[in-house]
Amino acid sequence: MEACCAWDLHIWLYQDNNFDELLTERVVIPAAYLSMQQANQLLQDMEENEVVLVTLYTRWRPQYNPAILLIWALGVSVAALAAYLSAGDYHDYIRRVLRRQERHRQGIDTTTSSRTKVNDGVERSASSARAPPEDMELTAAHALGFIIMASSSLLVLFYFKIYGIVKVFYSMGCSKAVSQVVVDPFLKRLMKKFRVRNQIIWRTNTEDFGDISLRDIMAHVIGFTLGLSWLIIAFVARDPGSITFFWIMQDIFGTCMCVMFLQVIKLNSIRVAAILLVVAFFYDIFFVFVTPLLFQGKSVMITVATRNPLPMLLTIPRLFDFEGGSSLLGLGDIVLPGLLLSFAARFDAAKRMMGVMGGGSGSLTSYHCQERRYCCSCGLCSGGYFPPMVAAYAVGLLMANMAVQIMHMGQPALLYLVPCCLGTMVYMGWRRNELSELWDISKVIRSADNTLYGDYYSSGPSTMATSHDRHAPLPQDDDEPGIAVQTVPSALDDTGSAPFLPENDP
Repeated sequence: MEACCAWDLHIWLYQDNNFDELLTERVVIPAAYLSMQQANQLLQDMEENEVVLVTLYTRWRPQYNPAILLIWALGVSVAALAAYLSAGDYHDYIRRVLRRQERHRQGIDTTTSSRTKVNDGVERSASSARAPPEDMELTAAHALGFIIMASSSLLVLFYFKIYGIVKVFYSMGCSKAVSQVVVDPFLKRLMKKFRVRNQIIWRTNTEDFGDISLRDIMAHVIGFTLGLSWLIIAFVARDPGSITFFWIMQDIFGTCMCVMFLQVIKLNSIRVAAILLVVAFFYDIFFVFVTPLLFQGKSVMITVATRNPLPMLLTIPRLFDFEGGSSLLGLGDIVLPGLLLSFAARFDAAKRMMGVMGGGSGSLTSYHCQERRYCCSCGLCSGGYFPPMVAAYAVGLLMANMAVQIMHMGQPALLYLVPCCLGTMVYMGWRRNELSELWDISKVIRSADNTLYGDYYSSGPSTMATSHDRHAPLPQDDDEPGIAVQTVPSALDDTGSAPFLPENDP
């Protein structure tokens, strides 16, 4: 007798996912599955012996899985990296200004001042400078609209279960993100090292696409090839999460999406951040803790995230656990607090940039902190906002992971992240007497943007920028002498630092 498709594999007695724990009684009758090999051994023992004693035991598994710490470290690293890179234009400008000032002090550049750059009496034209990426400044209306759209999308996924469509669109977006964040910079360095010219393949003569170069085509081909490979595994594999290539690529995709999100979506005040995070705080609590009371014991958030795992997650397989599974962290728990971390990074970089342009060291010191009257080395006055904000995010995420282990159920991470991050930002601003500057449109960020991109941002606090028609000269990648250092006196103090802008507009 021959049998087809008999798998000689263990089958573990998982809880039936079709029923919720709140609606079912716990079964205490011991039961176990045997593999065919074990069954043959048992039948043989029963033939040879009248009495066969079988002992059931629980296989060892770690009480606290190391994957929890790994997903925590990964989440903190991604949030910090994405927020730091969102201030990339400021950092790039600062490095080039410092390099030019150093060359000027050493007498290498005798024709160019470290404060201004004039090329034959004419400043480098704006058209020759590198334009910043498209971005959008969030307002309170955007924050509320975001929550409405997120709630609607979550309910649609809960009822209609269109997970496959979501995976297709997500893979397309991630392919674009990974080609722009990872592949394109890598190809740029590689082509520069081997002196390969980046030829223009097609001139579209449009602002939407720009000129398509050889490097653009290569980056997108590689990015979409990776995305297509990941998508095929997602649809074909029985358990794609156990495949190393799949979950590593998913984490890379998620990281690139977070970086792209914080580069495009920006906040210029914590007022909008407070509205967004407070609303998201209650949104997360409602869909995790309240919806089980409304949907027959099913948590909408947990069901959507785990039933047919969506890709908008960072994931690390559990280590040393025979039952398998993964530790998960939603991208929303990174990018929403990440908006506040991004604001802190940009605020610090803008202050340092304006201080360096004034000829100072650009040290991040608040001259309005009340403690400076009594102590010259107050920790609340020195340093920026970004490092404490990263620490606050790390503490909040650690609290969320600890709550999962203690309560043995999924937790709304924003329940812990929002108080830690928003509370830290508000407290530090209050102690430094800079809360009013942080709450409204930041003048130091606006001054830095005007220096980098021209007066495009000076139209008012409700500006929503999707393109930049005019901008001041930016430091060039391959043409360092093209830098134009402009000084905004209202952004500087008498030491050349930029701790805080006065009330008058720059």
